[in-house]
Amino acid sequence: MSGRLWQMGSPGLLNSVTLAVWSLLSFVCFAVNAQAQERREREPNSVYTERRAKLAAQTDGPIVLWGYTGREEVSQTYIFEQEENFYYLTGHNEEGAGLLILPSAKGGGPANGPRETVFLPAKNPQKERWNGVRMSPSDPGIEARTGFAAVKQFDSEFRSTVESLAKTFPNFYTILPYQKELGGYPHEKEAVDWLQLAAPQAKLKDVRTLIGAMRQIKSPGELAFLKEAIDLSLDSHLEAMKLTRPGLYEYQVAAKMVEVHSWGGAEAEGYAPIVGAGPNSTALHYDKLSRKIENGDIVVMDVGAQYSGYSADITRTIPANGKFTARQREIYEIVLGAQNAALAALKPGMDFCNKSGKSVQKIAYSYIDSHGKDLHGKSLGPYFIHGLGHHIGLNVHDAGDHCVPFQPGMVITIEPGIYIPEENLGVRIEDDVLITESGHKLLSERLPRDPDEIEKIMATAAAQRANGEKREDHGNNSSAEAAADSGMIRSLIEKYAKSVDGADTALAAEVWLDSPEVSFIHPLGHEHGFEQIKQNVYRHLMGDAFSERKLSVHDVSVHVYGEAACAEFYWDFAAKFRKDGSPLTTHGRETQLYQKENGRWRLVHVHYSGMPPSGERAGF
Repeated sequence: MSGRLWQMGSPGLLNSVTLAVWSLLSFVCFAVNAQAQERREREPNSVYTERRAKLAAQTDGPIVLWGYTGREEVSQTYIFEQEENFYYLTGHNEEGAGLLILPSAKGGGPANGPRETVFLPAKNPQKERWNGVRMSPSDPGIEARTGFAAVKQFDSEFRSTVESLAKTFPNFYTILPYQKELGGYPHEKEAVDWLQLAAPQAKLKDVRTLIGAMRQIKSPGELAFLKEAIDLSLDSHLEAMKLTRPGLYEYQVAAKMVEVHSWGGAEAEGYAPIVGAGPNSTALHYDKLSRKIENGDIVVMDVGAQYSGYSADITRTIPANGKFTARQREIYEIVLGAQNAALAALKPGMDFCNKSGKSVQKIAYSYIDSHGKDLHGKSLGPYFIHGLGHHIGLNVHDAGDHCVPFQPGMVITIEPGIYIPEENLGVRIEDDVLITESGHKLLSERLPRDPDEIEKIMATAAAQRANGEKREDHGNNSSAEAAADSGMIRSLIEKYAKSVDGADTALAAEVWLDSPEVSFIHPLGHEHGFEQIKQNVYRHLMGDAFSERKLSVHDVSVHVYGEAACAEFYWDFAAKFRKDGSPLTTHGRETQLYQKENGRWRLVHVHYSGMPPSGERAGF
């Protein structure tokens, strides 16, 4: 994911119609309750205890933190994820908790009693029936589970405990609100307002910087989680290199990458996947993913998995058709050269900022600015518009001072980029790096960066696809017979598309098996029998609803199994409504089942998945 801004830079088919109908029904939805999400793994309680002790030793007053309440989001897709600093100190990933840490006894306050307490919500069996079991102060063995000697109830004891401490301590530490890259957190202001009411005479100090400095140096457990996230990300990028080709949509590439992450055990992505083709390659945090990838496009893929709360951040840039153009390769090699120059200098004591003579940012910028030109003969430095990198951890842009000199145990990204909108050409290469005692370790080394290697991977995958399409899966048939069967089915698919374009039931009858057993699955349910399909789909939906129709299919795959066959393809559908001439476009994937009777293949079943209508591809 692109680094911080920096000072030197400038600044089916038939489904298409029913899908339109279905969109009108989308106001009726099924509520899905968000559930707390346990991490895949967590560090031992002793690690969190050591962190709290280290933090307490740097303060002269109580540290008061809130975890998230679980009400920060309203989306039905929201899955609870703990506030990062709270999680870093507790390993607790359930909503509605509070944390109190007292300074060492020599710092004042009570000499006896617990120095740290976690406050949890009271047991709520009714809520747990919907959202699953939660930890509570009344649970047997709760102290051992949480790693806290004192576990109290949030609602009844948190405020009274703080009010009591306010009589002794003049200073309290918490996270004070501030504007982040993507805006401030209302949660932080709410917590501070609450603390000011509970301890009105206390001076509030910001503990964010202290926690951030600790978070920048990763523990062995954190490094293990980051390595898992990085490895999953490398797997997904390799799959994307093999998959990507003209005709796919950006979202399809991202979907494959997310699938690889999920199968490998990732909880989520560390950030919204970025897959930008052609002109979208020049948008740093492009997130629409709606463009069809065209021949000749360059494709930027910035996608990273999250594992046990820790996020990887990997970017590769590839040619859509598997071969860089001369200009694409020129820009790519400049970016790669800048990255290699920065990596060669990367070691403890270097930094990201431009204020010192030890800046890897300056090294990368100078390389780009002294290599290559834009279309007007000007240097390329101004097209490197973001910072060279950032820290990663519990956040993809992790906490801490961005300008602090690198220290062993830090994990950062190195991600130079060049973005030239007038050429529809953006290139970014991003890798995750551990700072070591003697230099650095490239944690994402397994994923190729060399353009020749990328082209080789894509060429091998393209050859395998082509070979697979030729062979397909012919079951017990001879290759010659299977090839003939495959060709017949492909011709039926062409007729199928034409029958939709013309709402032509006579042509459709040549494709469909005229039988009550044939079926067509769409968002409104089943339609059985070809007579029903002719009436409801071809005549009413296609003929009555639209004055013009156009179905295009691509990436067709046919698998023959004796007297049965399965065909899969992607489709694009464009039409104009008869009522007012307004356009509709949609696209998706379709699976068709064919049956062979008396030497003739006929269509018996259609099932598709469609995407919503898109205003960007309106009309024909």
